[in-house]
Amino acid sequence: MCVNRSAAILYSLYLPIHHGEIPLFSTHDLPCIQYNATDNILWRMMSWMKYWEKLTWILPIHWPSPCGHWVMCTIDLVSQCFFLFDSFVEERPWKQEIQVGLF
Repeated sequence: MCVNRSAAILYSLYLPIHHGEIPLFSTHDLPCIQYNATDNILWRMMSWMKYWEKLTWILPIHWPSPCGHWVMCTIDLVSQCFFLFDSFVEERPWKQEIQVGLF
């Protein structure tokens, strides 16, 4: 199943209860940022979420691997933590691949 379809299902189940408290980014957002999309394009794609007003974000991430694996990152801005869900974590540990920085 396409991760965007899964994200849409998650969002449709979540939205009636929480009324958009948590933005769910698209899998298209990160590549646009990575390949230097203009601010206008990024704004048009993401401004409807008003993510800057939210305390928690959900971000699907494509993990390069032989099988093209997806993980989900939940970002908690208050605690300045992120939580990574990876169903293949036992097969391929990810800790060595994440760069941590302080802002």
